[in-house]
Amino acid sequence: MKEETNMININQLKSDRRELEEQIRTVKKQLRSCWTKPMSSEQYELIRLKLEATELCILRAWLRGRHHLPDIEYCRETAERRLTEYRVEAA
Repeated sequence: MKEETNMININQLKSDRRELEEQIRTVKKQLRSCWTKPMSSEQYELIRLKLEATELCILRAWLRGRHHLPDIEYCRETAERRLTEYRVEAA
């Protein structure tokens, strides 16, 4: 897995995680306030953002030779799927 770490854009991965964390905070702030309208779209948005953040955490852990979740097979499948988004072509 060390070879894979050298072939991906770690800075982009970290940046994407930070951006997701900020989006999650924003949606949570909306959901914690007094609801003046139906908030189902915000609730679904929060679920989507959390899933994406979890997948990026799975990828980062996989690159370190670890598993973010107990389901090792799910971690492997998710990491392999998301790895293509951050792969850097060899020069």
